[in-house]
Amino acid sequence: MRRFATLCAASVCAAATMMPLETAHAANYKVTFVAGHGTQLPWIRLIKEYYIPEVDKRLQAAGGQHTITWTEAFGGTVAKIGGVLDALREGVAEMGYVYTIFEPAKLPLLSVTFMAPFGSDDARQITKLMIELNRELPEMAAQWTNHKTVYLGTVATDTDYIMTKFPVSSLADLKGKKMGASGSLSLWMSGRGMVPVQGDFATHFNNLKTGVYDGLVAFSTGFYPSKLHQVAPYATRIDLGSMSIGALAANKPFFDALPADVQKVLKEVGIEYSYKVAETLTNLAKVFEQKMAEEGAKFSKLPAEERKKWAMGMPNIGKNWVENNEGRGIAARKVFAAYLQKLRDDKVDLVRQWDRE
Repeated sequence: MRRFATLCAASVCAAATMMPLETAHAANYKVTFVAGHGTQLPWIRLIKEYYIPEVDKRLQAAGGQHTITWTEAFGGTVAKIGGVLDALREGVAEMGYVYTIFEPAKLPLLSVTFMAPFGSDDARQITKLMIELNRELPEMAAQWTNHKTVYLGTVATDTDYIMTKFPVSSLADLKGKKMGASGSLSLWMSGRGMVPVQGDFATHFNNLKTGVYDGLVAFSTGFYPSKLHQVAPYATRIDLGSMSIGALAANKPFFDALPADVQKVLKEVGIEYSYKVAETLTNLAKVFEQKMAEEGAKFSKLPAEERKKWAMGMPNIGKNWVENNEGRGIAARKVFAAYLQKLRDDKVDLVRQWDRE
């Protein structure tokens, strides 16, 4: 099947109908797949290199009755960072990568991992738990259907730590410092004397270089491709944890109109993509950290007592998140308790019992 590599303009994408092109033996579906970032980031690259070709392969193996013509609209060409959910809901695109980290108002329950930091540092484990929550809790599924979308898979990162322009050996070294943080990450600065400044991987390098902030919280597989170690060479391991930052999703009217066997393939490959991303990021983190060290980054680890001091000295952001969302009629308590119980069932050593205070 031919895949179009040319990225489409928004007007063309809007014209890509959800109706199949019928022939005597086959149905072809047009899909514009959107993402705010480009393929320099591993989780976007794997959409191009794994998800799309694997869907094609399975449809062909099933007899080739149904095919998909893909338009890959990555790098914000159709939907910018934070705009993919709207593009899917409005039918501008059929499928996309949604940064849930930038949708705390529209997809509040998808922020659950950020409300209990200092937990698991294993992306594969967090991927499994988020897939389970989306499958088991109707409240999670409703987050997607409320925006005319369907959940297809999760992206969880390697563990978060900090990169700074200065060495860090204790929390005192961070007091008063401006720290870049994407979305809900900024909550981790509260109560510790840091000044959170919003940013993302499209802006982090320039923000560090020009002094908009003095360091940032993120993860290796985002640090290295963006060359952030060149402007913030001090890497301090804190193991704030692996976090679920986004998800693959589809426009629900489009998805519902597909044959059941095509729906099944899109869902199955979405789950496999999720685990492939987790495994890839876990392995790449080690490679990237070695490369950063070879290129001048200086790695250290925050002492355990300082890590615990950070966790225990924060406001209970999980409790606050639950109360705020419950007040809006959103079942945050149920989701938060289910997530933390899954961590406990998996024998994760929780530094703080966020849901029991």
